[in-house]
Amino acid sequence: MIIMGFPQFYQQGEGLLSNIGQLVTAHGRKPLIVADAFVRTTYGEALAGSLKSAGLEPVFFAFAGECSPGAIESAVRHARDTGCDFVIGFGGGKAIDTAKAVKIEIGFPVVVVPTIASNDSPTSRLAITYEDDGRFIGPRFMTANPEAILVDTGIIVQAPVRFFVAGIADALVTKFEAEQCAASGRDNFFSGRPTEAAICLAGHCYDVVRKYGVQAVADVRQKTVTDAVEKVVEANTLLSGLGFEGCGVAAAHAIGLALGDLESLRGILHGEEVAIGLIAQLVMEGRDTAFIHDILDFYAAIGLPASLAQAGAENVGESELRPLAEFIARPQSRIHNMTMPVSADLVVSSIMRASGIVADYRAGKS
Repeated sequence: MIIMGFPQFYQQGEGLLSNIGQLVTAHGRKPLIVADAFVRTTYGEALAGSLKSAGLEPVFFAFAGECSPGAIESAVRHARDTGCDFVIGFGGGKAIDTAKAVKIEIGFPVVVVPTIASNDSPTSRLAITYEDDGRFIGPRFMTANPEAILVDTGIIVQAPVRFFVAGIADALVTKFEAEQCAASGRDNFFSGRPTEAAICLAGHCYDVVRKYGVQAVADVRQKTVTDAVEKVVEANTLLSGLGFEGCGVAAAHAIGLALGDLESLRGILHGEEVAIGLIAQLVMEGRDTAFIHDILDFYAAIGLPASLAQAGAENVGESELRPLAEFIARPQSRIHNMTMPVSADLVVSSIMRASGIVADYRAGKS
């Protein structure tokens, strides 16, 4: 059985924030807005003004930074206590995931308004949860994709370019993981086989970021919305989101998410960790050095870390990787979406060999 899910509505463009009120009136009259202090201070007045002009009564929830069970419980309680009838996730991935978790708990419609294009979470059913200290717990699932995703590219280009680059990385890996899932016969995030549409979107996502990524990063550094920026924001957000959820993920995500638990990598962005995971996946697949060097050329061109050392974990060796590898290779891990049998030994050797390839590449460029 083939299955694919879609958000009900997606709109993207510069200046969209001023019109959001008119775009969300179908979902209720009193939205709970999940936003952190920075986002509320920077853009909260504009969002509230747009909502009020459409006759809505916005209620803000002060998001503290982690999509944790405690934060979810607090948001749900605040929504109920204030009589809200839908929820807006306004900010980065964790604020958005907390809004999704409110939908999971109460059944509210959820509208996603990202302020960064750092990953492909906005379109998906997933809400990734963490402990309050940032340790990974795992995903929770909505019954359907968000009711609406509204992306103001004028806001996106104001964020630090590191977030945008991380989003390109998350988009880049989509094709490679989709190929593994399709070839291995594994299910996607809807417990079905990928549609041809999902496979095509995953492949086109890669084509877009490779063609326009370098220029888009340069434009974001200048805080300018251009055609390249619009195309890459769509790839980071919509194409990658539909591609990963409709096809599945594999080693790049399984390895990357676990690497984030290393003490020396706390604070690493999701896209950065899966970028490192992708190089390990390519090694696992047996890709030749020239192919991997081509990917590393792209990483270098956009300023993306390719190894543990480049991300700040210079002295991580096999002893530190072994417990992570055991977790990565656990029976229920999505690393088993790969086409070959994967053991903890293979995980360790792939990460170590990937680090060596990156070190040799950098030495050859110096």
